[in-house]
Amino acid sequence: MRLLRHPPLSPELAALLPKKARTFALAARFLPAHQRAAVVVLYAFCRLLDDLVDEPQATLDSAGIRNLLDAWRAWLLRMDSLTVLPEPRELAVALRAVVAEHELPPIYLRQLVDGLASDLEPVNIPDFEAMRHYSFLVAGTVGLAMSHLLGGRRPEILAAACDLGIAMQLTNILRDVGADVRNDRFYLPADEMAQFGYCSERLRALVANGRPDDDFRALMRFQIARARDYYARGLAGVWLLPPDARPAILIAGRLYRAILNTIEANDYDVLQRRAVVSRLSKGYEALISLALVRLWGDRAMPPTTVLAEPATVPDATKQLADVLL
Repeated sequence: MRLLRHPPLSPELAALLPKKARTFALAARFLPAHQRAAVVVLYAFCRLLDDLVDEPQATLDSAGIRNLLDAWRAWLLRMDSLTVLPEPRELAVALRAVVAEHELPPIYLRQLVDGLASDLEPVNIPDFEAMRHYSFLVAGTVGLAMSHLLGGRRPEILAAACDLGIAMQLTNILRDVGADVRNDRFYLPADEMAQFGYCSERLRALVANGRPDDDFRALMRFQIARARDYYARGLAGVWLLPPDARPAILIAGRLYRAILNTIEANDYDVLQRRAVVSRLSKGYEALISLALVRLWGDRAMPPTTVLAEPATVPDATKQLADVLL
C-alpha cells in the first residue's frame, strides 16, 4: 500500500479524539503511528458532523445544518479537485488523503452523513430492523471504515467490524434514553416497548419522573442482552485483524461493552444518569489488562481455536449485502 502524507489537522480538530472520546483515545495509543494518525482524521470527521447535529448551534438553524451535511455528502460523491471543499476545508483535504491511502470506500462516509441527517427530525423507531439500520448508518459504517484503516478488508472481517459498530451504537442508545427522550428522540423500538407495556408517552412520563420501574428494567434487560450478542459477534473478528491492530480494537470494544454492566449496576437508571466506565476504577484497569493478556496468550494457540468471545463470525457476504443495499 502506498502511504500518502496528509496535511496535519489544526490543534483544535486533532484534540477532538482525546477531548471527547477518552476511551477510544486510550485504545488508539496501541495502534502504529500511521494508523493512529488516520484514525484521528476519521474521528474528527465523525465527531464534527455528529456535534453539528446534536449540539445547539449559535449561528445555524436546522436548515443551515442540513445544508452543511448536504455539502459534505455532495463532496463525498466525487472527492476530486472539481468539487467544492466543504467546511472545514483542512479536514476535507486530510480525509481525502486518508481515503486514498487506505482505499476506503466513500459510501461508508456518505451513509454516515445520511444517518446523522435523520436526527434533525423527531425520531420514532418502529421496530428493531429500523433500529439496526439506523445503528448501521451512524456506527456500523464507522466500523467498516476503521477496518479499512487497520488493514482488514476480507468480508468476514468487515462483517464483524460492522457488528461491533452496531453494538456500540446500541450501547449509546441504552445509555442515553433519558437525554434522547427529552429531545424527542425515541430510539427504542416501539413494538418492543409495547411488549413491556410501554409507549412513547409512558416513556416520556417515566423520564419526567426520573425513576425506572419494573417494566422498564425488563425492557432494558431485553435490549442489553441483544447488545451483548452483537459484541460477541463483533469482538470475534478481532483475531482476524492484522496483529498490530488487535489490542486497540479489543480494548475499545471491551471497555465500551462494560457500559452495559454499569447500566445494570445503576439499577437501569438511564433516565437521569449517564452510565460511564470510570478510568479511575480498578475494573477499568482490569479490562485493559485482561484484553492484553488474552492477546498475549493467543500467540501460543492456533488461530482457528482462539476467539475474543464465545461466538463465531456471521455469514459475512450476506450480512454486508443486507446492510449496504
